[in-house]
Amino acid sequence: MRENPAIPTIYREIEYRSRTEARWAIFFTELGITHHYEPELISLSSGNKYLPDFRLDDFDAWFEVKPNNEAIVTEECAKARLLSMDRPDSKVWLAIGAPNEEEANILPLNQWDNDVSIEQILAMPENRYRVLEDRRDDRVYWLHSEFVEDQFAHSYMIGGPGQSTDHDRLPILMGTVLAAYRAAREYTF
Repeated sequence: MRENPAIPTIYREIEYRSRTEARWAIFFTELGITHHYEPELISLSSGNKYLPDFRLDDFDAWFEVKPNNEAIVTEECAKARLLSMDRPDSKVWLAIGAPNEEEANILPLNQWDNDVSIEQILAMPENRYRVLEDRRDDRVYWLHSEFVEDQFAHSYMIGGPGQSTDHDRLPILMGTVLAAYRAAREYTF
């Protein structure tokens, strides 16, 4: 199913299973997000074991990375979806491909019930999010879905190492986050 096999990649003395995972590590590093690569082997309710790609402490989230291939995502996301069901108080996000400022490619899996198929989720572009930054609060981040046809975009704050204040200004793509997307894309291994 994979046209191009994953390329093990070393970044900051950690060997990632793929170049895409390493690019997400660069993105998190540039944002100042405390992250751990494959930190915990988790026992799922199915009896299977699961090793999520990242734990993002500042977001209290598990983060799974898949290649930019919907067929692979459909086949391989079962464990991440089950983790989101087993731990409803934890966030479980799945990234489709590398960090990309022009394409929303993060699926917050804990938003859907198990009876909603991954095919249904993938079929709706408004279900895909990207990271943006707060307009007023330094190092506070949001997930943002794109505006699709007659539907409004959806954004919600996910946290970060900064301090959040109460204000009514939507997030934007600039400064820190834009630099992190570019650093992840342009890094030469």
